[in-house]
Amino acid sequence: LFLSVGLVAINLILMEFMQNTIEKEERIKIAVLTEQNQKNRIADYQDREEIYERQRRKMHDYKNQLSTIQTLIKNGHTDEALSFTQKLTESIAVEMSAINTNHPVVNAVLNQKYRSMQEKHIAVILKVGDLQEICLEEEEIVILLSNLLDNAIRESEKVLKNTGKAVIHLKLECEDHKLIFAVRNPVTEKVEIENDTIKSKRGDHHGIGLLNVKAVVDKYGGDMVLSCDENEFKAVVIL
Repeated sequence: LFLSVGLVAINLILMEFMQNTIEKEERIKIAVLTEQNQKNRIADYQDREEIYERQRRKMHDYKNQLSTIQTLIKNGHTDEALSFTQKLTESIAVEMSAINTNHPVVNAVLNQKYRSMQEKHIAVILKVGDLQEICLEEEEIVILLSNLLDNAIRESEKVLKNTGKAVIHLKLECEDHKLIFAVRNPVTEKVEIENDTIKSKRGDHHGIGLLNVKAVVDKYGGDMVLSCDENEFKAVVIL
């Protein structure tokens, strides 16, 4: 009888310990996600500031270009003015949307990151499809694309400083009713991967961002596969 009572007591203690552990893990996860969401909001504000500054510079350029067109017309050079106007229109169209997936949020994120790569002189090889029917929520799209692409851009910048060349490979398509998002980028050194996240040695936030990506993947019962060697990091998400 005493043995049975003792076993019951031990089981109760173990159950309480496990419950406390689970609750602690959940609190940590919520805290991590909250911190990342705050960082995302700050990053979004900074991105908006960068977009505003870029547009301000563009407006200054457009004023000069319009002045040139006016001068050409006044001097009777209408053919030259027409040709100049056509080139300017094409340039604006490319600037506004270099990548088009038929999904406004995906377009916004991809074009923003694409411009960032161009400004940092990082080459990109991409393959994108028609994504107008994907069912992810807007916030989930931003979490998925921004975290993986931001990691790729950061690592590519480091490689660029060392070698003078960096290329990011990006694939975002729907195949057989599944969304496939794959990113490949160069690295300066091999990173350790543990439990579908980067095991950071430098206290950076790569792992936190990947936890958010993993949360989106798990919500939809998808798969995420990460791999890395001495030269390249790969991330593949299938939803």
